[in-house]
Amino acid sequence: MSSNKPTTMALVSDLCQNPGPFLSAYLDVSRNIDEAPHRLAVRWHSAAEELLRSGAPADLVQLAGERMQTPVSAPGNVARMIVAADDQILLDDVVQRPHSPEVVTWSPLPDVTGWLADRSGLMPVLIVLADREGADFEFYDPWPERLVNRDTAAGDTEHLTKVSAGGWSHKRYQRRAEETWRRNAEQVAEEIDHLVKAGVRVVAVAGDLRAQSEIRQAVSEATRSVLADLETGGRAAGSSRQALDDAVDHMVREIVVADHRRVLDEFEQELGRSGAAVRGVGEVLQKLIHGQVRTVLLSPEIAAAHEVSPSAYPGISLPSKAFDYERVRADLAVTCAAAATDAELIVAPSTITEDGVAAVLRW
Repeated sequence: MSSNKPTTMALVSDLCQNPGPFLSAYLDVSRNIDEAPHRLAVRWHSAAEELLRSGAPADLVQLAGERMQTPVSAPGNVARMIVAADDQILLDDVVQRPHSPEVVTWSPLPDVTGWLADRSGLMPVLIVLADREGADFEFYDPWPERLVNRDTAAGDTEHLTKVSAGGWSHKRYQRRAEETWRRNAEQVAEEIDHLVKAGVRVVAVAGDLRAQSEIRQAVSEATRSVLADLETGGRAAGSSRQALDDAVDHMVREIVVADHRRVLDEFEQELGRSGAAVRGVGEVLQKLIHGQVRTVLLSPEIAAAHEVSPSAYPGISLPSKAFDYERVRADLAVTCAAAATDAELIVAPSTITEDGVAAVLRW
């Protein structure tokens, strides 16, 4: 069910095949504010001056600026990552609901760690808007950028309306209504189970509380482990879509944090075993040269304050012109080297090491 779009680290690997140097710009291009095009033009003017002062070619700055200011169709808060070199745009990517700071640099290495951090929160998500008649399904791969499919499971409606009959008649109608609710929930649950087996990572269920409870009881145990009940949103008229999207976004970020926490826990456990994990930029770069790193743990704000000498690491995979520089930023060197060896990279807390770099090894 996952899309065939290259992974972020594969895109970084492609970038680092270029000799460089690189113009990197990661800016807010949201159009949901007053005078958005004018505000972006003013901010790009400042960014262009900074790039020119840093030595970026004027033609390349102009090319990147034209692309950055081309309107995007994505709604809400949006950032755009532009990486350019050799008179061409190498990367143009739009990220919805970004959290990382803006970036404008002319550097021997592509400056993409903030973009990577924002992209790490993108995953397949199924939203289920349920009531007692059925449910609407929205499948995103990834959330919140690509709505792959929208569908509806329409259950029975007989006996769903309350009746005024009393006594045994009322109880009979109530039993029939509850049986209908249960059947409808089972139909919805069957569809959710099918989608989870096909690769959905997160299931967010919103709407009628009774329907949510019935669905939770009806889904398989495997599905229940990835299902979250939301307190906002639903099929009813007047339900807030913005509140629903915010709730799903918060839930996805919590999942990313939990995933990263598991890797951090593994790192701390493996650090006590000889050769199972390493800390410090020097140690990590040496392991990357030999392709031994499975997962890099990077604190960009800490690592960016440190520099390394490319010539001190013979065999490291970096853009060729990076070796013309005496020093380069440690976070960018580690990111390029990790991408070249198919290592995973996660953004870690700043407390992990003094220089913001650590790794769990493949062996």
